[in-house]
Amino acid sequence: PSVGRAAAATAIADEALAAARADGNPFWIAFALQGYGRAFTETDPLRALDAFRQGLTYSREHRLLYWEGVIAREAAGQEAVHGDLERGLLLFEATLDSFQQAGNVTEMAAVLATVVRLFNHLGRPEIAATIYGTTVRQVFAGTLVDLSSAVEHLRVVLGASRFDECVATGAAMELGDAVRYARQQIQLARAELVGAS
Repeated sequence: PSVGRAAAATAIADEALAAARADGNPFWIAFALQGYGRAFTETDPLRALDAFRQGLTYSREHRLLYWEGVIAREAAGQEAVHGDLERGLLLFEATLDSFQQAGNVTEMAAVLATVVRLFNHLGRPEIAATIYGTTVRQVFAGTLVDLSSAVEHLRVVLGASRFDECVATGAAMELGDAVRYARQQIQLARAELVGAS
């Protein structure tokens, strides 16, 4: 049954992208590339990564700033786990800057939520839980990025008491401070990565 669902998802994603390209509207093409990537993030991460890379390049070429930011967020998460970690970290930092400059609170919160998954994946649970805390006051963050499995993992790894302390620390931060904290942690991770190579 899962093979059938995967085949159906592939067909739908292919059709949506083909229809957008046939229409020729850059906005819808970027939207379709983002949707295509999201359709495969779990089942075919490399296909998803390729779609996000295409979408990012396309958005930049057509000066679609909103889609560039959204797709960069998606690409950052995929790069960090399935592609080039340093490129993913750079994309996270650039995306946070972009949405902060635009004053887009919803997307900034969504980027922070994605960064939670990144630091959980990198084995840095206290940082991940603190950044998770920065998202709890942002209404849309949890709906844009599914954090349930990461949060469950962090609670187990840290223990309920330490998890709650980290979340409280993050929750006490204003959004600007939260973005600065996330950027500092991303920069430290990049520095460690460069130092290790």
